[in-house]
Amino acid sequence: MVNALLAADPCDGLMILFRLPELRVQEIRQSQSRTMDRGDATGYGGARRVGGIPELRGVWVASELRVSIVGAGSRGCGILERIVTLVRNSGVPPISLRVDVIDPAPPGQGLHATDQPDYLLLNTLCGEISMFPGPESVGEHTGEDGPGLLAWVTERGLRVGEDGGTIGSTGRAVAPDDFLPRRVLGEYLRWFFERIRRRVPEGMTLRVHRAAAVDLESDPASGVRITLADGTVLGADYAFLTLGHVGTRRAPAAREITDPYPLPERVAVVEPGQTVAVGGFGLSAMDVVAALTVGRGGRFTRDAGTVRYLPSGDEPRVLLYSRSGMPFRVRPERTRLDNPFQPLALTRDAVASLRAAGPLDFDARLMPLLLSEMRIAHHRCRALVDDGPAAEERTAKELAGAAREGTLAAALDRLDAAHGRFDPLALWDPSPGMDLRDGASYQRWLTAVVRDDLAEAAKGVTGSPVKAALEAVREVRDILRDAVNFRGLNGPSLDAFMGSTVPLMNRAVVGPQKERYAELLALADAGIVRFPFGAAPRVTAEDEGGVRRWSITSTRLAVPHRERADWLCAGNAPWPGVSSSASPLVQSLLRRGLLAPHLPGSSNVDAADVDASLHPVGSDGTSDRRLWLIGPLCEGATFYNHLIPTPGYSRAFVDAHRCVTEMFEHHARECRAEPAARPAPKETSRL
Repeated sequence: MVNALLAADPCDGLMILFRLPELRVQEIRQSQSRTMDRGDATGYGGARRVGGIPELRGVWVASELRVSIVGAGSRGCGILERIVTLVRNSGVPPISLRVDVIDPAPPGQGLHATDQPDYLLLNTLCGEISMFPGPESVGEHTGEDGPGLLAWVTERGLRVGEDGGTIGSTGRAVAPDDFLPRRVLGEYLRWFFERIRRRVPEGMTLRVHRAAAVDLESDPASGVRITLADGTVLGADYAFLTLGHVGTRRAPAAREITDPYPLPERVAVVEPGQTVAVGGFGLSAMDVVAALTVGRGGRFTRDAGTVRYLPSGDEPRVLLYSRSGMPFRVRPERTRLDNPFQPLALTRDAVASLRAAGPLDFDARLMPLLLSEMRIAHHRCRALVDDGPAAEERTAKELAGAAREGTLAAALDRLDAAHGRFDPLALWDPSPGMDLRDGASYQRWLTAVVRDDLAEAAKGVTGSPVKAALEAVREVRDILRDAVNFRGLNGPSLDAFMGSTVPLMNRAVVGPQKERYAELLALADAGIVRFPFGAAPRVTAEDEGGVRRWSITSTRLAVPHRERADWLCAGNAPWPGVSSSASPLVQSLLRRGLLAPHLPGSSNVDAADVDASLHPVGSDGTSDRRLWLIGPLCEGATFYNHLIPTPGYSRAFVDAHRCVTEMFEHHARECRAEPAARPAPKETSRL
């Protein structure tokens, strides 16, 4: 019977068994017969499945199930939602279940602090955010339905102000394709947490600890022991570590800002009229520029599509530079947010077939499939733009048939001949066309590239074959997870993928909002921002008379260019890594051997190792079944962890559901296996 139960698909029947003080499960089942009779009886190896819970006879269980969630951002909230929903859906009120939520910040908001200024925008469309999992992600185990971010702001009467970013009670209605201020998402997430708190069922206790976790011990027999910064010690049977961006230990030099967040506080030290060099052209760099301009009283005007900047006089001079020298692509207009995209080359079946032969070389086996998807999207959009929807539909059917017959490459070549040759590699990496004659030529080139990209973005994803091809990269990212996750790539390929391919992918589809780049050009026209260095400039520190300054010198321009800056500011938040983490908890996990690097010795992959169930893999090569590690610290062991849950299918929901389901199943097995309650870690409190 037990083996049959363990083999049951979690999505078909969740095995939830709560710890009850010195009673047999059968006795409790009899005392709750009315509740039990509401469900359907289904055979599971001799157990009667009632209300989604297999009936287990004659099993002694311990006194309490204790769960800790470390980190209460969107991922932590997703774990809590799954726990509450699965308990409520079971139809059996738990006798004793305790959940401790641990985070020094207000629960819910995570990085999205509610006191941020409105000019710090999300990079996800308003209509693409929801914290309520649907059947596409969790099957029949959905919870109480609720609003996504768009419906939530609409219900509250929030509107977009005249500046296109400020959210308040006046202005136009919020649209699905708006990029809202991050603080609005923080408010939504905090609301979501409180809503889940109100849904906690009878017999379940939810405790919130506004302190950081600084130490964790895990023992197969007695469970988990977590020490908080305030001295509290919590015992748990299981712990979910959703740590988010925990920062790095790198200490800044004088007049150096190594982490730009939180803004605008981090750049307040830069005085008006000083020069600050900002590394990067991406979202975070644009956030820094916004804080140094709009955040200091400047404003943009928009007239017939022309954007101009009116300085306040409190701005510094800003120099932008980057290793690649390439601007990011901006997000295109979207006429619809539902996803009609169906891959033909880079499919889940294709990835599974390739992985069956062992770890892959991404460039050799997967990159050709990704480039084919870009070609497919380009030619479908070209047919739509040139000849209308019927032609696009014919093209789609022709390509789908060719994919089934194994003649996709030939079909794409025929479309190249009909529409004009399309080279996806030139779109993927246009750096060979960079103008490197001198600083002025490079800045003119980059400005022209940004203007052209803004024009393509304005056509929308259905009006620009260029943007359609790039959006194909975004659409297949979840399939690429299947290829990369859990050692899908061999070590050298993973190192190259994270070091080279992912930055190219991010430049293609994770660029700033189009409004930000339009404003960047206006700032360049006003002389506030310049970018004259080309690719890979050299940055060195200079000390004169006890004052630190920075020198930025081109390395690839035919006519060298050098400038000096008073401040150096990173244009990206440092990605969390196990070897460089500033988190006392991560350091504790490493010291105790509960965490280990996924690819030791790599300069591009500093991820914590996890197994296929998202349990951390320790220094001895074994997984800890009492712990789950979810989020950015796993980037490399798993792929694309910096995401906000979306309506419909979302890997964030899938991960939360399978991890919480596994916890309940593991607990049920322990209850069957252990004749007596096992010892629990001692708890202390500073109160």
